[in-house]
Amino acid sequence: MISHPRGPPPRPPPLTRPKKVSVACAECRKRKTKCVGGVPCAICRRHNVDCVLDEDTDRRRKGTLERRLEALEQDQSLLRHLLGTIHDDDPTRFDRILEFIRTDASLDQVRLFITNTCSQPADGEQIRLFDHPVYLVPAQPWTSLTEDDDYVSRLISLYFTWNHPTQIWIDRDLFIQDMQSGDPNALFCSPLLVNALLAVACCYLDVPDPVAVAGAPPGRLRFFSEAKGLLGKEEGKLSLPSYQACCALYLSASVLGKCMLAWQYLVDIARYARELMEKHNMLVARAGERVSEMARGLDTAILGSFSLLPVAVPSFHQPSKMKKPACGFPPQEHDLEDTWHSYPIKGSSTPAHANCLAEASFGLQLIVWDISNNSFGRGQGHETSGHDYYDRLKQWASQLPECVKFKDTKTPATLDLQMRYYSAVISAFEFSEDTNAPDVRIFSAHTICSLLGEFMARWPATYTPVNYIRYISVVLSTLLPHLGKEENKSLFISCFFTLHSMEKRLPMAAKVLQHIRDKARQLHIGLPRQVISLG
Repeated sequence: MISHPRGPPPRPPPLTRPKKVSVACAECRKRKTKCVGGVPCAICRRHNVDCVLDEDTDRRRKGTLERRLEALEQDQSLLRHLLGTIHDDDPTRFDRILEFIRTDASLDQVRLFITNTCSQPADGEQIRLFDHPVYLVPAQPWTSLTEDDDYVSRLISLYFTWNHPTQIWIDRDLFIQDMQSGDPNALFCSPLLVNALLAVACCYLDVPDPVAVAGAPPGRLRFFSEAKGLLGKEEGKLSLPSYQACCALYLSASVLGKCMLAWQYLVDIARYARELMEKHNMLVARAGERVSEMARGLDTAILGSFSLLPVAVPSFHQPSKMKKPACGFPPQEHDLEDTWHSYPIKGSSTPAHANCLAEASFGLQLIVWDISNNSFGRGQGHETSGHDYYDRLKQWASQLPECVKFKDTKTPATLDLQMRYYSAVISAFEFSEDTNAPDVRIFSAHTICSLLGEFMARWPATYTPVNYIRYISVVLSTLLPHLGKEENKSLFISCFFTLHSMEKRLPMAAKVLQHIRDKARQLHIGLPRQVISLG
């Protein structure tokens, strides 16, 4: 905790190149200072004055016309969505939208609410889907719940499209190769691991838990129960696939809102990681002709799982159970052939840069680990200030390779990396007594909201990576005490709506929303009426 701040901390440096401001606000023109953009801009926030932007004074008329055209297109899209909802056969959805509009919500808030509520594209906006899954794998002998190869291939493709790139603790190529072999004694695949991954993958289905009727495919709960049973049978038989399955079961337990069970899995993961490190050489030696592959798979699992986002940790207010690795992440090859496809939505492939992302995520998690343990007096330097961690975070950001910055590589994984960074900045100043710390935290929360908006503008909300729930939770907690400012209030409402749209598919989202409601009552903070209307 900082008792004597060393001066106001600078704002976190953005990980993308800032845009040029085409017109300054009235206050900056009056003060003859450079306006950095945004409403309110940094200067107006600092002096607590109204930020007025008169775009008609912009001499670059092309920029003004483009902005007006963009606004008209957004309004036209909103009108199409409204008309589509009126013609829809689902009266419940229409009533929810009508009730929300009557709360005097702004156009932007209505637009976001409809986007998160309506799953059908507007007229003329048909979504093209892949004809086949990205990865073709057999259902047997990996799961006893279904023999449908196409269904299992679809789930595995969803997992490696939306979840794996943000949490790389499985060597995808080794896993797919062994799963395709159908050998139940494979080194990098097992029925336990497959069922655990299928449970996570169901999070990215429109209906993650199909109705239990004859012929319905298995859903998240059945795959989760199957994996839990298989893990119980492997007690004392630690292997690479069983360790990775434990990581997947942790994610499923978190998503299902089973917080105590998720916490137990975290404890087990930490214990298994230590055992794997101790048995590393022995497991490699037993791999026969696949020695180099086993070494690669183990390193990916141990170091990658260290970057596994501890979703359950903040809710329990406990330090990380993972032991800080004694070694660094080995240098990674810049693999230009590794591509990412937005399955099941057709589109051009994008360089994935998974190796570079894994290395960068590991470096960031080392700092996050220190911040987490410092908060509970568990780190070696428990008196380290938020400024010191902030300096480390800025240094990490300055050394990021260009390929993993969102401006050059537009994937959910690059967005995730940036949101991790800004969440870490918020955590670094959580207990700071510096009077400028709230500004740094609020700026970071705003940036996370902007990054979330980037995802929603490109891909359907159904495919939101599980990690993002944690970032939205951080934003809501950060903005809650500052709802007096209209911009904070608007972003708070937007994030609340986003989580609310997920809660039927992901019970963890409902847990987070309830936590925010409880926190508001404890702090005697009145929530916006748009939020209250959601129930």
